[in-house]
Amino acid sequence: MVHTNNIAIVGDGFAAAVMVVHLLRQGIPAASLSVFGTGELGRGNAYQTSSPAYRLNVREDLPTIFTEDPLHFARWAERTIKDSQAKNEAGFFYRRNDFGLYMQALLVAELGPQKLKQIHARVDRLRRDKEYWVLEYGHESFNAKNVILATGNASPRWPCPVDTEGASPGDISARLIENPWPGDHLKHIAPDEDIILLGGGLTALDAINALAEQGHRARIDVISPRAIFPPAQAPWQRRTQPNWPDQLTPARLVRFMRHYLPSAPPQSSEWQCAWEELRPDLNQIWRGFTDHQRRILMKRFGWLWNLYRFRAGPQTIAAFEAFKVTGQIQFVLGRAKRVIAMSSKVKVVLNTGLEILGDRVINCTGVGSDRLLNRLIADHCAIPDALAKAVAVDTQFRVLKPDQQPWNDVWMIGPATMGSLGDVVAASAIAKQAEQLARQIKLQTLHH
Repeated sequence: MVHTNNIAIVGDGFAAAVMVVHLLRQGIPAASLSVFGTGELGRGNAYQTSSPAYRLNVREDLPTIFTEDPLHFARWAERTIKDSQAKNEAGFFYRRNDFGLYMQALLVAELGPQKLKQIHARVDRLRRDKEYWVLEYGHESFNAKNVILATGNASPRWPCPVDTEGASPGDISARLIENPWPGDHLKHIAPDEDIILLGGGLTALDAINALAEQGHRARIDVISPRAIFPPAQAPWQRRTQPNWPDQLTPARLVRFMRHYLPSAPPQSSEWQCAWEELRPDLNQIWRGFTDHQRRILMKRFGWLWNLYRFRAGPQTIAAFEAFKVTGQIQFVLGRAKRVIAMSSKVKVVLNTGLEILGDRVINCTGVGSDRLLNRLIADHCAIPDALAKAVAVDTQFRVLKPDQQPWNDVWMIGPATMGSLGDVVAASAIAKQAEQLARQIKLQTLHH
């Protein structure tokens, strides 16, 4: 049986939920929407976590869902959340799970008596058939006049080959944790097990924080090309706007940013104020660069950007500092070249030739690949973006065809638009996209 609807939204995380909220706000009826995803709408990878140790990395006033009411979440949190650990000199850093509850409460409030159709399935393929888009999932299909791709961050995959020949299936599932985001693997980790973390970003800090919370006593090795974690969030406020030079190239941009940033350390308020003053204009600058320039920029400075753009909640950093004092944690410089599961241990072989032995390995690299987007490219319905991480979109979020022309009935929002539109990872940036797109769709429906 083929089902049909006006708008299909692919995804079940934050991007999909905030899209639904903004469409409803524009008067688009819930009956014309169908949402595809396997989880609870609004939670996705980030907010479905079962671990109370996983916190938001931004203070309460920053996840802005509605432009006209920026403190909507902050007020809700103050009224609703009981969390004595949230407050810090840099602001309130609430649990991720609580933000998931907020998104669900928003959906309920916006829907009112209306019912939303959610199809609990993963879309495997999206193809064009005459005037419809056909969404294929399992052995079924669904026709939609319009499609919004809001798949969020792709689930993490191993960054290197994994050899499981010498281990039983039970051993493999217990010892090799490919996707740590939900946090459910944590309850199986004993305090005296040696843990290997691949990657030195926010995901690794989350894992460290969660291990600290459950009283971890054994060794933690952090494998990373650079022995440095992102700094903790300091209290910051934007005071001025930078005066950007004309005719920016990637080299000029980096030079200007370096000059603009003070010589204070990145964990200081002074440095973070300056960094945040630079940030609002960067997406516009990024959109002015060619694909070649974007690749150069990411290749040379991508790691620096990731390090300072995504800073950690202060509570998250505190756990790492405590482990440092006890000497339980250390950085091991390098990249994982191979992971080998054995009958009772796991071994990581590094590109430096070093071998690390532990009881479990947790993949914290955040590297993922979206199968649906890859399939769209393979089926010649879309083209890769500048960074070859997702599909390319124009400034109106329309997916581009192989001839560089946009589709007028398929859009994409969320982190996957980064290669085309710049830094779209924060909740407020994704919500802004959803707000703009909902307005566009409303105008489109009025014209038809």
